[in-house]
Amino acid sequence: MFEMQIFLLCLILVGFLTAKARLVDENARSSLTNLILGVFLPCNIFASFFGTSRSQLPSMGIMLIISLGVMTISIVLAHIFFHKIAAEQKKVLLYAALIPNASLLGNPLIESIYGTAALPYVAAYLVPLRIALWSLGIAIFTVGKTSLRKIIFHPCLVASYLGILIMVTGFNPPVILSRIVISLGNCTTPLSMMVVGAILGLVKAKKMFTPLTVYFSFVRLIFIPLLVMGILFIFRPDPIITNISVVLNGTPAGITTVILADKYGSDKELASKIVCVTILLSMVTIPALVWILQ
Repeated sequence: MFEMQIFLLCLILVGFLTAKARLVDENARSSLTNLILGVFLPCNIFASFFGTSRSQLPSMGIMLIISLGVMTISIVLAHIFFHKIAAEQKKVLLYAALIPNASLLGNPLIESIYGTAALPYVAAYLVPLRIALWSLGIAIFTVGKTSLRKIIFHPCLVASYLGILIMVTGFNPPVILSRIVISLGNCTTPLSMMVVGAILGLVKAKKMFTPLTVYFSFVRLIFIPLLVMGILFIFRPDPIITNISVVLNGTPAGITTVILADKYGSDKELASKIVCVTILLSMVTIPALVWILQ
Protein backbone atom coordinates (compact mmCIF):
# COMPACT_ATOMS: atom_id res chain seq x y z
CA MET A 1 0.00 0.00 0.00
CA PHE A 2 2.80 2.39 0.94
CA GLU A 3 4.74 1.45 -2.21
CA MET A 4 1.69 2.24 -4.36
CA GLN A 5 1.44 5.75 -2.90
CA ILE A 6 5.18 6.33 -3.40
CA PHE A 7 4.81 5.08 -6.98
CA LEU A 8 2.08 7.66 -7.69
CA LEU A 9 4.11 10.47 -6.13
CA CYS A 10 7.13 9.53 -8.26
CA LEU A 11 4.99 9.73 -11.41
CA ILE A 12 3.77 13.16 -10.30
CA LEU A 13 7.40 14.18 -9.79
CA VAL A 14 8.25 13.10 -13.37
CA GLY A 15 5.43 15.30 -14.68
CA PHE A 16 6.57 18.17 -12.46
CA LEU A 17 10.17 17.94 -13.74
CA THR A 18 9.12 17.72 -17.40
CA ALA A 19 7.05 20.88 -16.95
CA LYS A 20 9.93 22.70 -15.22
CA ALA A 21 12.27 21.59 -18.03
CA ARG A 22 9.68 22.90 -20.53
CA LEU A 23 9.39 19.51 -22.23
CA VAL A 24 5.62 19.77 -21.75
CA ASP A 25 3.87 23.07 -22.42
CA GLU A 26 0.18 23.94 -22.14
CA ASN A 27 -0.62 22.67 -25.66
CA ALA A 28 1.11 19.33 -25.02
CA ARG A 29 -0.70 18.97 -21.68
CA SER A 30 -4.03 19.69 -23.38
CA SER A 31 -3.31 17.03 -26.02
CA LEU A 32 -2.39 14.52 -23.31
CA THR A 33 -5.62 15.29 -21.48
CA ASN A 34 -7.65 14.66 -24.64
CA LEU A 35 -5.82 11.37 -25.26
CA ILE A 36 -6.42 10.21 -21.68
CA LEU A 37 -10.14 11.02 -21.79
CA GLY A 38 -10.72 9.80 -25.34
CA VAL A 39 -8.54 6.66 -25.59
CA PHE A 40 -6.52 5.49 -22.59
CA LEU A 41 -9.07 5.89 -19.79
CA PRO A 42 -11.98 4.30 -21.74
CA CYS A 43 -9.71 1.30 -22.45
CA ASN A 44 -8.74 1.14 -18.76
CA ILE A 45 -12.40 1.15 -17.70
CA PHE A 46 -13.38 -1.47 -20.30
CA ALA A 47 -10.47 -3.74 -19.32
CA SER A 48 -11.46 -3.61 -15.64
CA PHE A 49 -14.57 -5.67 -16.42
CA PHE A 50 -12.63 -8.54 -18.04
CA GLY A 51 -12.76 -11.83 -16.14
CA THR A 52 -15.84 -11.04 -14.03
CA SER A 53 -18.08 -14.09 -13.67
CA ARG A 54 -21.90 -14.04 -13.72
CA SER A 55 -21.86 -16.39 -10.72
CA GLN A 56 -20.48 -13.52 -8.66
CA LEU A 57 -23.38 -11.18 -9.42
CA PRO A 58 -25.67 -12.06 -6.46
CA SER A 59 -22.92 -11.55 -3.89
CA MET A 60 -22.02 -8.22 -5.47
CA GLY A 61 -25.50 -6.74 -5.14
CA ILE A 62 -24.95 -5.41 -1.62
CA MET A 63 -21.78 -3.63 -2.73
CA LEU A 64 -23.70 -1.94 -5.54
CA ILE A 65 -26.29 -0.66 -3.07
CA ILE A 66 -23.64 0.58 -0.64
CA SER A 67 -21.76 2.33 -3.45
CA LEU A 68 -24.90 4.16 -4.59
CA GLY A 69 -25.74 5.12 -1.01
CA VAL A 70 -22.27 6.44 -0.27
CA MET A 71 -22.22 8.54 -3.45
CA THR A 72 -25.55 10.09 -2.49
CA ILE A 73 -24.27 10.90 1.00
CA SER A 74 -20.98 12.27 -0.38
CA ILE A 75 -22.57 14.72 -2.80
CA VAL A 76 -24.98 15.98 -0.11
CA LEU A 77 -22.12 16.45 2.37
CA ALA A 78 -20.02 18.22 -0.26
CA HIS A 79 -22.80 20.74 -0.92
CA ILE A 80 -23.04 21.34 2.84
CA PHE A 81 -19.28 21.62 3.53
CA PHE A 82 -18.34 23.65 0.45
CA HIS A 83 -21.42 25.81 -0.18
CA LYS A 84 -19.52 29.09 0.45
CA ILE A 85 -16.65 28.29 -1.94
CA ALA A 86 -16.23 30.17 -5.26
CA ALA A 87 -17.96 28.53 -8.24
CA GLU A 88 -14.98 27.04 -10.14
CA GLN A 89 -13.34 25.84 -6.93
CA LYS A 90 -16.63 24.38 -5.72
CA LYS A 91 -16.90 22.25 -8.87
CA VAL A 92 -13.48 20.76 -8.14
CA LEU A 93 -14.33 20.07 -4.49
CA LEU A 94 -17.76 18.56 -5.28
CA TYR A 95 -16.27 16.21 -7.85
CA ALA A 96 -13.31 15.21 -5.65
CA ALA A 97 -15.63 14.53 -2.70
CA LEU A 98 -17.86 12.36 -4.89
CA ILE A 99 -15.08 10.45 -6.70
CA PRO A 100 -12.27 8.91 -4.60
CA ASN A 101 -9.25 7.29 -6.20
CA ALA A 102 -10.74 3.83 -5.65
CA SER A 103 -10.71 3.07 -9.39
CA LEU A 104 -6.92 3.24 -9.45
CA LEU A 105 -5.99 2.14 -5.93
CA GLY A 106 -8.93 -0.16 -5.20
CA ASN A 107 -7.68 -3.50 -6.50
CA PRO A 108 -4.01 -3.35 -5.32
CA LEU A 109 -5.02 -1.80 -2.00
CA ILE A 110 -7.76 -4.29 -1.12
CA GLU A 111 -5.76 -7.27 -2.41
CA SER A 112 -2.81 -6.28 -0.20
CA ILE A 113 -5.07 -6.17 2.87
CA TYR A 114 -7.78 -8.82 2.32
CA GLY A 115 -6.45 -11.04 -0.48
CA THR A 116 -7.65 -11.85 -4.00
CA ALA A 117 -10.98 -13.26 -2.76
CA ALA A 118 -12.07 -9.68 -1.99
CA LEU A 119 -11.54 -8.34 -5.54
CA PRO A 120 -15.05 -9.18 -6.89
CA TYR A 121 -16.47 -6.92 -4.16
CA VAL A 122 -14.22 -4.11 -5.40
CA ALA A 123 -15.39 -4.64 -8.99
CA ALA A 124 -19.02 -4.39 -7.89
CA TYR A 125 -18.42 -1.27 -5.81
CA LEU A 126 -16.72 0.49 -8.72
CA VAL A 127 -19.53 -0.03 -11.25
CA PRO A 128 -21.81 2.80 -9.99
CA LEU A 129 -18.75 4.90 -9.19
CA ARG A 130 -17.46 4.72 -12.75
CA ILE A 131 -20.87 5.52 -14.21
CA ALA A 132 -21.25 8.50 -11.84
CA LEU A 133 -17.71 9.61 -12.66
CA TRP A 134 -18.60 10.09 -16.34
CA SER A 135 -22.20 11.22 -15.98
CA LEU A 136 -22.77 13.21 -12.79
CA GLY A 137 -19.05 13.98 -12.62
CA ILE A 138 -18.90 15.58 -16.07
CA ALA A 139 -22.21 17.35 -15.40
CA ILE A 140 -20.59 19.04 -12.36
CA PHE A 141 -17.86 20.55 -14.53
CA THR A 142 -19.93 21.26 -17.64
CA VAL A 143 -23.19 22.62 -16.26
CA GLY A 144 -24.51 24.89 -18.97
CA LYS A 145 -21.52 24.10 -21.23
CA THR A 146 -22.43 20.82 -22.90
CA SER A 147 -25.47 18.78 -23.90
CA LEU A 148 -26.87 15.75 -22.11
CA ARG A 149 -26.27 13.74 -25.29
CA LYS A 150 -22.52 14.43 -25.18
CA ILE A 151 -22.38 13.33 -21.54
CA ILE A 152 -24.33 10.10 -22.17
CA PHE A 153 -22.11 9.18 -25.12
CA HIS A 154 -18.81 10.20 -23.55
CA PRO A 155 -16.17 7.55 -24.46
CA CYS A 156 -15.66 6.63 -20.79
CA LEU A 157 -19.38 6.05 -20.26
CA VAL A 158 -19.60 4.00 -23.47
CA ALA A 159 -16.73 1.87 -22.10
CA SER A 160 -18.74 1.41 -18.87
CA TYR A 161 -21.83 0.31 -20.82
CA LEU A 162 -19.79 -2.25 -22.77
CA GLY A 163 -18.07 -3.45 -19.61
CA ILE A 164 -21.39 -4.01 -17.80
CA LEU A 165 -22.64 -5.92 -20.86
CA ILE A 166 -19.59 -8.20 -20.70
CA MET A 167 -20.03 -8.71 -16.96
CA VAL A 168 -23.72 -9.62 -17.27
CA THR A 169 -23.40 -11.86 -20.34
CA GLY A 170 -20.11 -13.51 -19.38
CA PHE A 171 -18.74 -12.84 -22.88
CA ASN A 172 -14.94 -13.10 -23.24
CA PRO A 173 -13.46 -10.75 -25.88
CA PRO A 174 -10.93 -12.19 -28.36
CA VAL A 175 -7.40 -12.40 -26.95
CA ILE A 176 -5.96 -9.87 -29.42
CA LEU A 177 -8.67 -7.33 -28.52
CA SER A 178 -8.10 -7.88 -24.80
CA ARG A 179 -4.35 -7.34 -25.19
CA ILE A 180 -4.84 -4.11 -27.16
CA VAL A 181 -7.38 -2.71 -24.69
CA ILE A 182 -5.29 -3.66 -21.64
CA SER A 183 -2.10 -2.22 -23.16
CA LEU A 184 -3.76 1.10 -23.97
CA GLY A 185 -5.47 1.16 -20.55
CA ASN A 186 -2.13 0.68 -18.80
CA CYS A 187 -1.03 4.08 -20.14
CA THR A 188 -3.72 5.82 -18.05
CA THR A 189 -1.98 5.94 -14.67
CA PRO A 190 1.48 7.23 -15.70
CA LEU A 191 0.13 9.82 -18.12
CA SER A 192 -2.59 11.03 -15.72
CA MET A 193 -0.15 11.45 -12.86
CA MET A 194 2.28 13.24 -15.17
CA VAL A 195 -0.46 15.71 -16.09
CA VAL A 196 -1.04 16.28 -12.35
CA GLY A 197 2.68 16.92 -11.91
CA ALA A 198 2.84 19.25 -14.92
CA ILE A 199 0.07 21.39 -13.44
CA LEU A 200 1.75 21.32 -10.03
CA GLY A 201 4.76 22.82 -11.79
CA LEU A 202 2.71 26.01 -11.94
CA VAL A 203 2.15 26.03 -8.16
CA LYS A 204 4.64 27.09 -5.48
CA ALA A 205 5.41 24.24 -3.08
CA LYS A 206 4.64 26.32 0.01
CA LYS A 207 1.10 26.86 -1.29
CA MET A 208 0.29 23.13 -1.37
CA PHE A 209 -0.97 22.87 2.21
CA THR A 210 -3.55 25.63 2.44
CA PRO A 211 -6.53 25.80 4.84
CA LEU A 212 -8.78 24.69 1.96
CA THR A 213 -6.67 21.68 0.91
CA VAL A 214 -6.32 20.55 4.55
CA TYR A 215 -10.06 21.05 5.15
CA PHE A 216 -10.92 19.04 2.04
CA SER A 217 -8.46 16.30 3.05
CA PHE A 218 -10.22 15.98 6.41
CA VAL A 219 -13.60 15.57 4.67
CA ARG A 220 -12.30 13.14 2.01
CA LEU A 221 -9.90 11.01 4.07
CA ILE A 222 -11.44 11.03 7.57
CA PHE A 223 -15.02 12.27 7.82
CA ILE A 224 -16.57 10.35 4.90
CA PRO A 225 -14.95 6.93 5.64
CA LEU A 226 -15.76 7.20 9.37
CA LEU A 227 -19.36 8.12 8.54
CA VAL A 228 -19.59 5.10 6.20
CA MET A 229 -18.10 2.94 8.95
CA GLY A 230 -20.68 4.14 11.48
CA ILE A 231 -23.65 3.57 9.14
CA LEU A 232 -22.50 0.08 8.15
CA PHE A 233 -21.89 -0.87 11.79
CA ILE A 234 -25.58 -0.10 12.36
CA PHE A 235 -26.82 -2.26 9.46
CA ARG A 236 -24.18 -4.95 10.09
CA PRO A 237 -23.50 -6.49 6.66
CA ASP A 238 -20.74 -9.09 6.30
CA PRO A 239 -17.58 -7.63 7.96
CA ILE A 240 -15.57 -7.95 4.73
CA ILE A 241 -18.16 -5.79 2.95
CA THR A 242 -17.93 -3.14 5.69
CA ASN A 243 -14.12 -3.18 5.66
CA ILE A 244 -13.80 -2.90 1.88
CA SER A 245 -16.39 -0.11 1.66
CA VAL A 246 -14.65 1.94 4.34
CA VAL A 247 -11.15 1.49 2.91
CA LEU A 248 -12.26 2.38 -0.65
CA ASN A 249 -13.87 5.56 0.67
CA GLY A 250 -10.67 6.46 2.49
CA THR A 251 -8.64 6.69 -0.73
CA PRO A 252 -7.36 10.08 -2.00
CA ALA A 253 -9.18 12.38 -4.41
CA GLY A 254 -9.53 10.83 -7.87
CA ILE A 255 -6.86 11.85 -10.38
CA THR A 256 -9.60 12.53 -12.94
CA THR A 257 -10.37 15.62 -10.84
CA VAL A 258 -7.31 17.25 -12.40
CA ILE A 259 -7.98 15.90 -15.90
CA LEU A 260 -11.55 17.25 -16.00
CA ALA A 261 -10.70 20.54 -14.28
CA ASP A 262 -8.03 21.12 -16.93
CA LYS A 263 -10.32 20.02 -19.75
CA TYR A 264 -13.31 22.19 -18.79
CA GLY A 265 -11.57 25.30 -17.47
CA SER A 266 -12.11 24.93 -13.73
CA ASP A 267 -9.47 25.51 -11.03
CA LYS A 268 -6.87 22.95 -12.19
CA GLU A 269 -4.27 24.18 -9.71
CA LEU A 270 -6.59 23.50 -6.76
CA ALA A 271 -7.41 20.10 -8.27
CA SER A 272 -3.70 19.21 -8.51
CA LYS A 273 -3.03 20.36 -4.96
CA ILE A 274 -5.85 18.35 -3.37
CA VAL A 275 -4.88 15.21 -5.32
CA CYS A 276 -1.25 15.50 -4.21
CA VAL A 277 -2.05 16.47 -0.60
CA THR A 278 -4.60 13.67 -0.15
CA ILE A 279 -2.14 11.11 -1.57
CA LEU A 280 0.47 12.25 0.96
CA LEU A 281 -1.92 12.26 3.94
CA SER A 282 -3.53 8.95 2.97
CA MET A 283 -0.23 7.22 3.78
CA VAL A 284 -1.22 7.83 7.40
CA THR A 285 -5.04 7.83 7.28
CA ILE A 286 -5.58 4.56 5.34
CA PRO A 287 -3.46 2.41 7.70
CA ALA A 288 -5.27 4.13 10.60
CA LEU A 289 -8.66 3.19 9.11
CA VAL A 290 -7.57 -0.43 8.67
CA TRP A 291 -6.34 -0.50 12.28
CA ILE A 292 -9.69 0.85 13.53
CA LEU A 293 -11.60 -1.72 11.50
CA GLN A 294 -9.52 -4.55 12.91
